[in-house]
Amino acid sequence: MLRIHFTSEDLARTRIATTADPLWEIALSMYRLMGRRGGSAFAVWRSRTRHDLARTGGTAAVRRVLAPLFPSTSSYFPDFLTPPDGVLGLDAGVDAVLSTPRRLLRRELDKLAGRTGTPSWAWGLADGRRDAFHDLQHGLHTYFDTAIAPYWPDIHSMVDADRAVRGRAFLDGGAGGMLAGFRPIMRWEPPVLSMDHPVDRDVHLGGRGVVLIPSYFCWGAPVPLADPELPQVLVYPIQRVQPSAATKELPTSGAPVARLLGPTRAAILRATVDGATTGELARRQRIHASGVSQHTQVLREAGLIVSRRTGAQVLHTITPLGAALLAGATAGRPA
Repeated sequence: MLRIHFTSEDLARTRIATTADPLWEIALSMYRLMGRRGGSAFAVWRSRTRHDLARTGGTAAVRRVLAPLFPSTSSYFPDFLTPPDGVLGLDAGVDAVLSTPRRLLRRELDKLAGRTGTPSWAWGLADGRRDAFHDLQHGLHTYFDTAIAPYWPDIHSMVDADRAVRGRAFLDGGAGGMLAGFRPIMRWEPPVLSMDHPVDRDVHLGGRGVVLIPSYFCWGAPVPLADPELPQVLVYPIQRVQPSAATKELPTSGAPVARLLGPTRAAILRATVDGATTGELARRQRIHASGVSQHTQVLREAGLIVSRRTGAQVLHTITPLGAALLAGATAGRPA
């Protein structure tokens, strides 16, 4: 059990990350690829990824470089592989990984050696060897490009939908109300947030707050950093749908959205930019909720919105494809 103790200052400094973190998605997806947890939920992704890695020649790099750093037989992996810079994008995150001080690299590799063993090539990181840094950089980029990048737009859509839910909970009940909304994966009993964890541990934030990072590949319980003394993050699983990994085409370019979708459906799509429930859409459009549900089903099947149930309500948020359609329509208007 993990128990995180908050002060009022910690609550004020607690926030949701603006997007998924590519380095955390690499780390957690490695466990989905090499392990068994989340088997049925990730079966299609796992099969495609293994095929694509074999086709592009990335299997060897993943097995030699990454797999030993994220051992499927242990929940521990080195914290230096998920620096806070990851939220700024893959390149910024990888640069931060490669800039980790050598003493910290050696300390965390020693810890890995005591758990599951450290691959021989990785000791070169602590020794400052350029070939070791090159191998790690190449492995991270190769794996991300093959296993995660094709699904990234869909993952963003699901993260945006989750953030909309969390944001509403924050507006209604502050940070405490937002934390309470994480049941059943986390339990908020002020001032303690508790959750299942392989190690029984108490973490006192002491004014640091915590960054909550939504993740597609997180499975089951949230995942913290191994070192409780670091600035704290907590990666949690979002509600997911199967990502398509297929490039979606925009509908016929140049057609105004209202003509393409119909005026009511176009208005509903615009209303989901900031997130809207079925009831809110019904009131705005002055139609029955059942009519809204029919329209949102069409928009959802077209990949233009994501719908997520939260309590008794269903919240609808726009996807990158839907936003691109609206942006294209705006750009095409005469000045």
